[in-house]
Amino acid sequence: DRRVSSAMASKGGFKFTMLVPMMVGLFMKNMVNSEDENNIMMVRIFFACGKTLELILFLVLYFRIGANTSEKTVDVSEKDMQPPNPLASMMGIDVEEEEQEKERLTYSEYDSRVLFAQFKQTLMQTIVITLIHYKWGYLIPMVVTVFMAIINKLDNPLVRIYIKGESGYADLKRPFKNKSPFSDLMGKPTKSKKKKEKSRKGRQKTDPKKKK
Repeated sequence: DRRVSSAMASKGGFKFTMLVPMMVGLFMKNMVNSEDENNIMMVRIFFACGKTLELILFLVLYFRIGANTSEKTVDVSEKDMQPPNPLASMMGIDVEEEEQEKERLTYSEYDSRVLFAQFKQTLMQTIVITLIHYKWGYLIPMVVTVFMAIINKLDNPLVRIYIKGESGYADLKRPFKNKSPFSDLMGKPTKSKKKKEKSRKGRQKTDPKKKK
């Protein structure tokens, strides 16, 4: 059932699709000759097509978000607008949470900002991977990033709302949870060192035995 599977995904359950990019990377490393001119050309075409389709998806979302006339609002902070940090999730570190001033936005305004943040992240990723290929000739990152984009877009809240027409799910409630694709594999993150130090200092100040 579609609703059941979506509910399972929102709880952070493991999904086989998370392993697809890794399996593709291993296949290319062992089976594909990265120095063959035909293979290089095919990977470049695959990468260009993947990024072009991603750009088209961003444009479709942009126009559909602009057509959203809902007057519903949501209170968001700057942190709510930032994409997740995949490295922090991989290392099991939770980013320190601080009280931030919130801004009230309509759903359309909020979705537009989320879309722009995602586009900016995708653009930076594309530039970095292109430079890596130009400098060292690596092919695997170009293929893996396309597969990762496809997998991430399937669970993307904006795609689910404006393309798939989904609504009413807990994980589609605004502001969206900034979830890294690696968080389900690495488990629940631990508190950051700064947060632990603040907590320890707070206990020392309030402990009456320490004051003597």
